[in-house]
Amino acid sequence: MKLQFKCLLTFFLMLTIQFSFSQERVISGTISDETGFPLPGVSVLVKGTKKGAQTDIDGKYSIKASATEILIFSYVGMKTQEIKAASTVINAKMSGISNELDGVVVTALGIKREKKSLGYASQEIKGADLNSGVASGNFLNEISGKAAGVYIRKNTNFGGSTNVVSRGVKNLTGDNQMLIVIDGMPINNSNINSNSAKQTEGVRNTYDYGNAGMDINPDDIESLNILKGAAAAALYGWQAGNGVIMITTKKGKAKKGMGITVSSEVTIGTIDKTTFPTYQNKYGQGYGPTYDDKGNAKGIPVGPTGAFFVIDKNGNQVATTFDDASYGVAFDPNLMVYQWNSFTPYSSNYGKKTPWVAAQNGPITFFQTAQIFNNSVSFEDGNEKTNVVINYNNYKENGILLNSELKKNNLSLKLSHKFTDKLSANVFANYMAQTTVGRNSTGYSGDNVVSSFRQWWPVNVDIKELKSVFENSGGQNIAWNMEDPANGKTNVKSQNNPYFTRYKNFQSDERNRFIGYVQLDYKLTDWLFASGKASTDTYAELREERRADGASSAVFGVSRASVPSGYQKYNGMFSEQNYQFTLNLNKKLNDSFSLTGLIGFNALRTRRTSTLASTEGGLIIPGVYALSNSKTAAPFPVEKEDNSGVNSAYLSASLGYKDFLFLEGTVRNDAFSTLPKGNNAVNTFSTSASYVFTQHVKKDWFSFGKLRVSYAENPQGNIDLYALQDTFDKFDNFGSNPLYSKPSTAANPNLRPVKTVSNEVGLELQFFNRRFGLETSIYKSLSSDQIFPVDYSPATGYSSRYINAGSVENKGIEVQLNLNPLKRKDFQWDVFVNWSKNKNTVVELTDGIETLTLGSFQGGVSIVAKKGSPYGDIIGADYTYTKDGQKITKNGTYVLTSTTTNVIGNVTPDWIG
Repeated sequence: MKLQFKCLLTFFLMLTIQFSFSQERVISGTISDETGFPLPGVSVLVKGTKKGAQTDIDGKYSIKASATEILIFSYVGMKTQEIKAASTVINAKMSGISNELDGVVVTALGIKREKKSLGYASQEIKGADLNSGVASGNFLNEISGKAAGVYIRKNTNFGGSTNVVSRGVKNLTGDNQMLIVIDGMPINNSNINSNSAKQTEGVRNTYDYGNAGMDINPDDIESLNILKGAAAAALYGWQAGNGVIMITTKKGKAKKGMGITVSSEVTIGTIDKTTFPTYQNKYGQGYGPTYDDKGNAKGIPVGPTGAFFVIDKNGNQVATTFDDASYGVAFDPNLMVYQWNSFTPYSSNYGKKTPWVAAQNGPITFFQTAQIFNNSVSFEDGNEKTNVVINYNNYKENGILLNSELKKNNLSLKLSHKFTDKLSANVFANYMAQTTVGRNSTGYSGDNVVSSFRQWWPVNVDIKELKSVFENSGGQNIAWNMEDPANGKTNVKSQNNPYFTRYKNFQSDERNRFIGYVQLDYKLTDWLFASGKASTDTYAELREERRADGASSAVFGVSRASVPSGYQKYNGMFSEQNYQFTLNLNKKLNDSFSLTGLIGFNALRTRRTSTLASTEGGLIIPGVYALSNSKTAAPFPVEKEDNSGVNSAYLSASLGYKDFLFLEGTVRNDAFSTLPKGNNAVNTFSTSASYVFTQHVKKDWFSFGKLRVSYAENPQGNIDLYALQDTFDKFDNFGSNPLYSKPSTAANPNLRPVKTVSNEVGLELQFFNRRFGLETSIYKSLSSDQIFPVDYSPATGYSSRYINAGSVENKGIEVQLNLNPLKRKDFQWDVFVNWSKNKNTVVELTDGIETLTLGSFQGGVSIVAKKGSPYGDIIGADYTYTKDGQKITKNGTYVLTSTTTNVIGNVTPDWIG
């Protein structure tokens, strides 16, 4: 009886176990790549059945299966995995990705997309690759050479700005910079330089104050995604006609205990001697023979050049200190001459004749050793619900020029929290403080010491003695360029002592900035979620420029008058808020079709204010830099206030077919407060398609292949408010009557943004499990309705007026290669190479205008846009040539053309890589 009962009990237990193993239950989990990044679109199939599912944008899935069944995880170009459904939670990492080609990338609005589904070019750069080199203080510099088709024009000036142009110049007179976006939030990257003068006109005493993008801390960057084409950036509409740099910030990862990373970097640099001029050492100060008003020689010819010294009342030979060149008397150590240092009591050679020889210490000894100290600390922590990253960076740079120092402090917080399975939040806050002293003056200026060394320098002057005299005199401007010391005039003629320039005629500036956003995401269903974001970008700037008492008179201040001393102050504020709401969907419609898309709304509000003021006629009390210390009545300050708003709506949808064919379309409407009511909206359209043909070419050596095409129409940025509406300039009162004046160029309220139509075709290939790959793009764009001034009837009170006219074409090719020649368990060698070429053509301007001058400089040199020629031709006088191309000479010098319209160069490169 007991035996029968045990057998019966065993039978029931086996039946119960069998029933429980065959019973279906819900299996869920997250699928990621080898780095832990979630993979959307992974196919999950119950083996031997038609039951399937697909991972969502966060790599999550759920499917019903019994404990005895097998789950198959598959993804294009990756190794298929089979895992027994023994647990109700199954997470898997899929291997096989050796680059970003068919992984997940961050696209417009910070949306994660499968790269295989994109019908346009995008290129990812990891934050680790961005920070692998020497810190430069501007993360944009680190992109140079890493992104095909993106031209990074670095500025070697201390603290200078960096231009980032994608696929050529599209706007002849406007902004061509790529848009910078942090976690889907556009930020300001303006590079408004010295407001008192235009650098494009080569005006004296201006400064490059850098661009606002240099505030970004590279340590915050997890990755960059470069969206180069208009179709890629269409969701940003008018802001992104030049492409987008999408920044994804770091997010804390779940780990045991808090992660702390400390890094410290020291960089030392010196001037590049190969780029510095080599001076001749045969002839000293002078331009050649000098004569008085009656044509009589001022001295006795000396040497083969026939040059003269000045003869003082005692018959002594005196160097021509008023000359700022070196083609004077030939050097001869037996000639004893009174030179500049003979006329200052602060020199050991005061009152002495010295040998007429080249100086031992030339201009290159003026520069100091550059130093960069870059220190950072990062705190990182996370769990299943909360992730946090805190970064702090301290950056200090001393340039090669004396009295130059740039300091930056950057503190950021990134916090992510999951309140429930449906509601989550992300918060990012970033505060930056930057102070700078001693930027280098640019343009055709006596305060530009580098320019002076190159153009105005007597090789008999010793730099170290200039330093000694400056220090011995307590900082006085005692220079080699004296007016006429032989006749008692030892004052500076035009060229200051370079040490006086750097320590006395210096500028300083500071910027305090806050960038931040709060984002809430709510999962309405498994395939639909809503997102709301409020973001801000605001900063305040102070810029001060000084001209010390004792300096040679120069153009300075608001009125741009020539003054012996002065003080200029600029206060600026920028504030921008974005309010965004989107509905996002990602749904597998059936076994064949999938749909991703969004609908969104955005409200942008921008405010800029600035005040520029200066002294006039010099300073009352030397060394006191205050607007109230003006010798004469100070000019009226230049005050500006700009307020604008843009309301936007956009829609995007991507339809996928069997995970190999994708079709996408985007439309956006932007309504501007600055354009005329009833005619203030502009539209952006784009469409793209991609075909992953490796689904139909099954070869072990062929890992991935995709063909893509795209088309887009987009506005090219905003319109300058001062081209839309006239303003008045304030002048000094005439008696008690106030005076105002209109600008010479009339505004045009009916202007429209430049419009660009672009096409792109691309091919992406990967071989041998992605050990070798090729990506290439061919594109063409036409940017019409350019904005520039044309002649206007003087009877209207204007000489010109802004219009829409003309067009610019860009077409080119981009090639990227990736190679993995060596791969071991603990070591991997990756090689990435890119090359691109862009051809730019000014297709047309307007009737009666063949050439548009973009900038004019000394010596008759100009930068122009000429019909039928590429943007940025440099024109000026050229050499004359024989029929076989040899330069023609006469009396030992080259013969120049009498015209200044000859093309002698171009500002854009032939190719980049």
